[in-house]
Amino acid sequence: MIRIRKARIDEKVRRAIIAAQYSERELTEIRRRLQHVVEVRTRASVIVLAFFAVFDAMMVETKTSSFVFTAILAVEVVSLYAAWYLQVGCLKQQFNDALRRGYPRYNHLKL
Repeated sequence: MIRIRKARIDEKVRRAIIAAQYSERELTEIRRRLQHVVEVRTRASVIVLAFFAVFDAMMVETKTSSFVFTAILAVEVVSLYAAWYLQVGCLKQQFNDALRRGYPRYNHLKL
């Protein structure tokens, strides 16, 4: 069975941000930790992109039909975007939404 895991901010932290229970310094530290996670996961997606590029180069080298090549390229693009969104985009969206609701004046801390 395939299980798709969506990255999420810790629920207690998200609720505390919405309730505006953190000082600006604490909020900045939470943002810094999330930014690090985002950067690491983005670098990982670049590695996957390089793997896809090598795979595509092999397909070109073996003269794969243009229909198959286009279909594989479309699957690669969709899967890479879906993986990035589930692992990075959701984290950013959750943090920014909680920040907007709890600290509307702290737009400079958005991810």
